[in-house]
Amino acid sequence: MSIVTIATPFNIDLEFKTAAFGKRFLAWFIDLLVICSYNYIVEYFVLRPFNIDSDTAVVVFILFTALPSFLYHLLFETFYNGQSIGKKLAGIKVLSKDGNEATFIQYLIRWLLGFGNYILYALPYIIEAAIGNPGYIFFIVFMMLFYLPDILSFGVSPKSQRLGDLAAGTVVIDNNYDASINETIYLDIDDRDYKAVFPEVMRLSDRDINGIRNLLKVKNESRDNYAYATQVALRIKEVLSIESDLEATDFLYQLLQDYNYLTRK
Repeated sequence: MSIVTIATPFNIDLEFKTAAFGKRFLAWFIDLLVICSYNYIVEYFVLRPFNIDSDTAVVVFILFTALPSFLYHLLFETFYNGQSIGKKLAGIKVLSKDGNEATFIQYLIRWLLGFGNYILYALPYIIEAAIGNPGYIFFIVFMMLFYLPDILSFGVSPKSQRLGDLAAGTVVIDNNYDASINETIYLDIDDRDYKAVFPEVMRLSDRDINGIRNLLKVKNESRDNYAYATQVALRIKEVLSIESDLEATDFLYQLLQDYNYLTRK
């Protein structure tokens, strides 16, 4: 596991821990269980009980089994903020290497170059065929070799990136969030009673705001988080010519609230 250092707009580096191999393997295994379970439910509770004819069964299989399994990682990572079910439970997520949320194009590139995932999608059927047929075990072992390029890339890359991550400009980070902040950071603001404390926040760019969000969301174990937030808060006060006695994290959170309110006016 390594540390990814990202330069923020405030000339202070933001650090993320890359996800350890064990966590990534756990996420992979959970996703495998999810895909296998889904395929089992469709086959044994949809296809077989209703005695669907062969032609219709092929269409149902493609639309409701093969296609969802094939698109599983792309869809979940795109619409679930860089996380599949396995990644969510393992506490890791995909992030753009500049510290922002990855774009759809980045998710698409890393998905297309996820050679091992193609085996993951087919593995439920291979495992089913292997039951009672020991010869398939060797076939499964052979298919696992498709993961070798990604494993080697993960091992030699300074940021623990597989080939898809290198091409897409993404990293997989250890997603340790402070729940109390994470759960309130996106709360709706009552426009009727709210008054912006720091309207100067509108001079910050979206990238600046993303930097603040990531700072508040990530539990930074490699340095004292409060001291780091204090440095960022002081830098922002200097840039925006703001005077405030609020604690650093309270000040940054207030900026986010003001920004959310003012951008919706």
